[in-house]
Amino acid sequence: MDRRLTIALFAILALLSAYIWYTFLRQDAPPLTPVTPEPEEIVFYSADPNQMQRVQAQDAASGDTTIIVREGDRWRMQAPAQGDAYFVRADALVFDLSRIEADRKLETPGDLTAFGLNPPQYRVIITLTDGTETMLSLGNENPDQNYAYAIKNGDPAVYLVEFSLREDVIEFITSPPYTPTPSPTLEPIGTPAPTTAP
Repeated sequence: MDRRLTIALFAILALLSAYIWYTFLRQDAPPLTPVTPEPEEIVFYSADPNQMQRVQAQDAASGDTTIIVREGDRWRMQAPAQGDAYFVRADALVFDLSRIEADRKLETPGDLTAFGLNPPQYRVIITLTDGTETMLSLGNENPDQNYAYAIKNGDPAVYLVEFSLREDVIEFITSPPYTPTPSPTLEPIGTPAPTTAP
């Protein structure tokens, strides 16, 4: 074989080996199968539920308002009437509010009227034990009726949050979480003593 041809083949083989090593075999080489990036999580609101001291929900149109306040390890109703709050429903709403994720975030929404947010339809004001207060406002449902538009104070963006959150807030307002009235206990009726015929 011609010596120059042999040298050329060795050179090509060396270049091919270097390419394979650099592209596939080196430690920091990119994976053969492209990695699908994880979708970015969009958090609309997040707080420790144990730090929530007061929750107020209001129907902006009617003015109907429900307020619960934490007292020790229980919740008390402050509006529309005072009394013990039913802890199951109060804790459920507080847990739902403690972390609200959004499907989308509109950075420059423009006129909020189109989203039912100027004025908003429902307002939720959350007060933490350190005095931090955040107002969440809920507006219209989206065209697919699976999300609701929402904004929060200090943030110009509009978020699409789960529609179920809007429904939970409405129920909290229209059916406040009063402690259920226990059912009356019926006294047992004794068996009458048999009578003896004369």
